[in-house]
Amino acid sequence: MVPPNSISLLRLLRLCASIIFVASAILALCGISVIASVIGMLTMGVILAHATQTINRHRVDQMYALLARIGDGELGATLEDSDDELVLRMQRGIARAQRGYAEALARAEIERDELQTLLGAIQTGLISLDAQMRFRSANEVAEKMLGLDSREYRGRLLAEVIRQPELLRFAEESLTGSVAATREIKLSGGSVESIFVAADPLKNSSGGNDGLLLALDDVTKIRRLENVRTDFAANVSHELRTPITNIKGYLETLMQVGSEDPVQVAHFLGVMHRNTIRLSTLVEDILLLAFLDQPKAISQLEFVSIDALSVVRDATEQVEIVCAAKQMVLEIKINPNLCFVVNAGLISQALLNLVSNALKYSPPNTRVTISAQLEDGHIELRVSDEGPGIDALHLPRLFERFYRVDTARSRELGGTGLGLSIVKHIAMIHGGSVSVNCPKEGGTVFSMRIPQVSEEG
Repeated sequence: MVPPNSISLLRLLRLCASIIFVASAILALCGISVIASVIGMLTMGVILAHATQTINRHRVDQMYALLARIGDGELGATLEDSDDELVLRMQRGIARAQRGYAEALARAEIERDELQTLLGAIQTGLISLDAQMRFRSANEVAEKMLGLDSREYRGRLLAEVIRQPELLRFAEESLTGSVAATREIKLSGGSVESIFVAADPLKNSSGGNDGLLLALDDVTKIRRLENVRTDFAANVSHELRTPITNIKGYLETLMQVGSEDPVQVAHFLGVMHRNTIRLSTLVEDILLLAFLDQPKAISQLEFVSIDALSVVRDATEQVEIVCAAKQMVLEIKINPNLCFVVNAGLISQALLNLVSNALKYSPPNTRVTISAQLEDGHIELRVSDEGPGIDALHLPRLFERFYRVDTARSRELGGTGLGLSIVKHIAMIHGGSVSVNCPKEGGTVFSMRIPQVSEEG
């Protein structure tokens, strides 16, 4: 089979020969020698062949430029159809490959977008490393978890980017292993304290390690909850043990001594009664906190529209005796038309806890003020006193369960250590918040912000 290029050359030679024959006949009739005519016609043929070759080279250059444009992503690039059958077939073949390339690229982009959406939706951090422990990629969760900058870490060694020795050792050990490995790792610095890491070596076609995939889960909240539960159990046991021990001790003493001395018996019964009240109060507070901690607690509460002044008066009526005994002034500054949608019992309980604390820790002959104001759709209830204030060291932990500024004095005054924690949870279940401030001029101000219209309202 003769190559297409050879066929084109033969056609060109035949054309040149025909031209030479006709031209030589004409020249001979004109008296010009045949040799001279042949030389002239050959020259003309060479010129024609060179012109044809130049045209073909131009078409090749055009197709090369077309392929380069397609390679650069210009998928819509085209050339005008050529008259040459060979060139035209090449153009059609390029156009067909062009369409296939465009379709494959479109499918790849769709799959890439789907994968990015999937990786962005999961809460697990993913990091892909090559065999030299260099970053290939990481999802947004991993970037936030480890404080990575997406513009800087790609292509760099893991040890250059992450300053976590335990994580680095685990990744190095896992890269040389043959099976997936897991470990819980403590991180230093940042909001993420503990992560659970699963490492899975990436294999190549020959079975060797081609890299490593790390999956990271933030278990900081879980560990904190476990610590809170452990501390809570220990604190509850301690708080229960004290009144129970007192009641048991006085009962045993009373059984041994008998009831002959009415004064002593009255003293013993008084001590047992006070410890019973403390025990009952502690149990009630624990049960209330357990209820407020339930995810479905809000659905079991009744929310009503009520004026703030009525709720405040309901709380203050329960401390009038204490207030009178310490000769303290309880001042209420609330607009009677200020209303909100709340669970009145819980809000009254929260205010009672705040006012009771103010009365307990303030000196006699001072003032406790309860005020309220509407701001940005929230009613802010404030309880301020003229006491000694609270050291700034204690403020961040003041609303923790069983946290006490002065442990001995708090127990002496009958506190359970759960009052402020209950206030915080009551505010939260209403979609609000609680805060504390100690002004320079003295005293303490507790603020509870509650939406004027709750989610249930």
